[in-house]
Amino acid sequence: MEHHRLRKYRWPETWARARQAYIAGESAPSVARRFDVGYANLRRRARIEGWTRKIIAERLDFKPIRGGADEPDRGLARLAECNAAPPMDPHQALAEAVRRAAGLLSQGRTEEATILLKAAAALEKLRWAGGYGKTGG
Repeated sequence: MEHHRLRKYRWPETWARARQAYIAGESAPSVARRFDVGYANLRRRARIEGWTRKIIAERLDFKPIRGGADEPDRGLARLAECNAAPPMDPHQALAEAVRRAAGLLSQGRTEEATILLKAAAALEKLRWAGGYGKTGG
């Protein structure tokens, strides 16, 4: 009796969701497990269809934050440009982080939600350490 390997056929919607998760930063082994696709197939599709992180970074023309030897201070200037967002009230920032994490959880994007909640916890620690959370005098 011959045994044949069972083939996994996945719908285009499954691959689209796997692609979104992979591009969003979830690791390839995690995406492969979550969507029940083969790890090698995931990596192959990403390479052939052009949605590897390297290819996407090249398309978006990301440049490293650090300046080269010829422009050592340019990296700091680019970092300052990246952080040029207007200041936000710590209470508002914490509420927004928790709201976004809840949205990610409802979409099944647990790894991203976990990262966001860890950042919110760090913000909460900074808020209390800096005296932002204290009331009265």
